[in-house]
Amino acid sequence: MSTPPQFPPGPPPAMRQPPPKKMSGCAIAAIIGAVVGFFGIVLIGILAAIAIPAYQQYLTRSQIVQAHVRAETLQTNIDRYREANDACPDNAALGLDDNETHALDASGTRHADMKVGETEPGHCTITLTFRGALGKADATTLVMESNGSEWTCTGGSLPTEMRPPRCRTGLAPTY
Repeated sequence: MSTPPQFPPGPPPAMRQPPPKKMSGCAIAAIIGAVVGFFGIVLIGILAAIAIPAYQQYLTRSQIVQAHVRAETLQTNIDRYREANDACPDNAALGLDDNETHALDASGTRHADMKVGETEPGHCTITLTFRGALGKADATTLVMESNGSEWTCTGGSLPTEMRPPRCRTGLAPTY
């Protein structure tokens, strides 16, 4: 019997590294969904930060226009009264309460007080005072004035950007 030949010792067998673990499709989808969701929430937050104040200002401006339109309905009656009596009427002469108030919203928290009177001889006025949660317009006035031949509405302390378009300075406010 012969002995098998002896080979010189060689290097140890190479250690194989285990294959890298791959992410499953569900994990990749979850990561992509989380990233998209995060940026989606951020985007919605930015849009809301812009849209909500703009909507609130739009709502306030529309309520101011509503009060202005109600006041315009008195202009003809004021002009007739002035022609008949050679003086400007007050609230009582037009059948209005001394504290005439028009609600601008359903809850009644926003309203416009209306006062009819005279600023100087022959100049009849309708003064709207806005009250309630109206932002920039709260506790401001819009004064509509007639000199006998035309009505203007550029007076008062209401900020220009909150006024009805024809009551902004620089526009022809006559009607």
